[in-house]
Amino acid sequence: MLLLTSPPLAWAKKDEKTSTPSTLSVSPSLIGGVYGSNLVISLSTQVPAPDTAIHFTLDGTPPQPSSPRYTSALSVTNSTLLRWQALRGDQAGPVGSSHYLLLDPGLRPFQSSLPLMILNTCGDELSRDSKSTAYLLMMDAPNGTNTLTAVPEDAGLVRANVRGRASLRYPKRSYTLKLTEDSGDDRSASLGRMPKDEDWILYAPYPDKTLLRDLLAYEMSRAQGHWAPRTRHVEVFVTDGRGRLKPSDYVGVYVLEERIKRHPKRVNIQRLHPWDVSEPAVSGGYIFKKDHVDRGYYGPPDLLGGPNFTSSGNKPGFPTGPGGFPADPRGFLPVYTGPRENSESSSSSGRRSSSSTRSGLISLTGPVPTENNEGSLRRIFRGEDDQEVIQKVEQGWVSRRATNQFYFVEPEEDEITAVQKQWLQHHIDRVEAVLHSEGFRDPSTGYAAFIDAGSFIDYHLLVEISKNVDGHRFSTFYTLDRGGKIRMEPVWDWNLSFGNSNGKQGWLSEHWLWPQLTDLEYSWFRRLFEDPDFGQRYVDRWTELSRSEFSSETLLKRIDTLTSQLSDAQVRNFERWPILGKAVTPNFFYGDTYAEEVALMKSWLENRIVWINAQFLPPPALKSSAQPDGSVMLSSEATNNDTVYTTDGTDPRLPGGALSPKATKLGNTVKLPNAARVFARNREGQRWSGPTQLNLSQRPASR
Repeated sequence: MLLLTSPPLAWAKKDEKTSTPSTLSVSPSLIGGVYGSNLVISLSTQVPAPDTAIHFTLDGTPPQPSSPRYTSALSVTNSTLLRWQALRGDQAGPVGSSHYLLLDPGLRPFQSSLPLMILNTCGDELSRDSKSTAYLLMMDAPNGTNTLTAVPEDAGLVRANVRGRASLRYPKRSYTLKLTEDSGDDRSASLGRMPKDEDWILYAPYPDKTLLRDLLAYEMSRAQGHWAPRTRHVEVFVTDGRGRLKPSDYVGVYVLEERIKRHPKRVNIQRLHPWDVSEPAVSGGYIFKKDHVDRGYYGPPDLLGGPNFTSSGNKPGFPTGPGGFPADPRGFLPVYTGPRENSESSSSSGRRSSSSTRSGLISLTGPVPTENNEGSLRRIFRGEDDQEVIQKVEQGWVSRRATNQFYFVEPEEDEITAVQKQWLQHHIDRVEAVLHSEGFRDPSTGYAAFIDAGSFIDYHLLVEISKNVDGHRFSTFYTLDRGGKIRMEPVWDWNLSFGNSNGKQGWLSEHWLWPQLTDLEYSWFRRLFEDPDFGQRYVDRWTELSRSEFSSETLLKRIDTLTSQLSDAQVRNFERWPILGKAVTPNFFYGDTYAEEVALMKSWLENRIVWINAQFLPPPALKSSAQPDGSVMLSSEATNNDTVYTTDGTDPRLPGGALSPKATKLGNTVKLPNAARVFARNREGQRWSGPTQLNLSQRPASR
């Protein structure tokens, strides 16, 4: 392996502190990076002068006039964050820094097909409650082979802290990163070849042993046409900087993610200024969310996530019936009417490896775990965290009509003005009042005037295809742009999905998730599905997606591509965190190997798509054949449903669900002119299938 003894020219040009014209700018003789041997570093100003003093620190703290004065070359024998500033009389040059990491011999052969990130905490232990100064290096070679001693794609100071709630039960930590200049100002950079910004997340997949679930869900949301955080798998080292970078500093495979925020390349909505206090300016843009009311405590970190939690069991009335939901009523579980149940869930009771996974539905045996009720937002809190919970509730607001708990995201709670808070709260109250009014279905004055129904449908479908047990309840984001409608986006936090949960039947590929949720958890949707046209849009959207972006073929192929990119990195990850073959809370089933974990998720997803497809009427399977006289013979494969169609391209289903007077029931075969535009649906009682459309003015083809 090539170890750096002098800086490559290209890197030197990129990293030199030459943007400031001041003659007090300081340059080091060696630029920062990872080195394999001890270093000797000199500091000099652009224009040397006898009355210039260079002050420096070696512990990452900003230099002060009282800091040591540079007089001779510095010997670096351990990892060091060197910071400096030149002073001449009452003039001060810019603060600068270089990060020198010395490499333990055991890491010299290390290389990866994934980008590498090194986070030096500069001696601090990162916490959840406050940000600390750290230094970040990222290696992301264009050829896809990364070594620790390669030229960094990015290097600089960050403000970092531990992030998470329930994930704090695990020893593998996630981090929030804010890139900064030496001056402390924000610094935008492109990490992982994603658009420039200063705010980033290093997410640590842990109970998700495929390392894929968040990333896959975000890709699926983008395939629906929504912005969702872009991601890159990376391998990460975290060091305190007190010695050489060593193998024990390796912390595994992470997902580098964009943070949800207003930005032209992220959530692209208007910026709200403090002076935006009247309409239309005050009407956007906002980001707000539903989330946990309390911060939670799960005990000290544990390899398996601590003891299995106690589930609250079935609740009277839950699961609920289908209501207006447009799926087969036979796919719903009976409404529970007995007493409230309490039982202990067992993560290991459903263990399955790929050897017991068959082409049919996964057969799970053993005790059935019940839902993990972590408390509704209206529960009464007791204990030592009362004040923290009260303060958390006060940071958001509760809607009047439906008593939903929301939180401000952007502008943040400490930045949004009182007028803007009041406007948004009043707007949500108005939406809920309209939604629960008699005229809620009116396309001009009902809910459609306030919410973007398509985004709500897409969110719901993504929750259900993945059976994300936190969906609707937690980390549920909404956006409202200036003069626009409320959109249910972007998606966030999808680790307890695709079968990876022993709560709320998340391990089962059958049955809907939403009937298990209360109205506080499942805001607005039960009422929305009382509009049959909203329900039909849901069916039509599923029909569209299941033929394309959400087809088994598309999704399973994408999973294979992602896992192939992790072939070597996942081995190192599970050597660092030996949890394969073990039940990590809240796993229900798990495999002995990484390949088995991926196979289980793929099997679950394939079965889930089959089950959902079976809950809706299949679209007509039409066939057309040209006749010698220029007409077309139209036929349908035999079904148990009525197939109705029109020939002018209009929907045979009228708004509200009635049959169009233009619609005709299709027999076995019908003769049509070659200019017909066929729009067909299957029908069973009040239920309608998704559409099938044929344009017979073009050359007919079988379908």
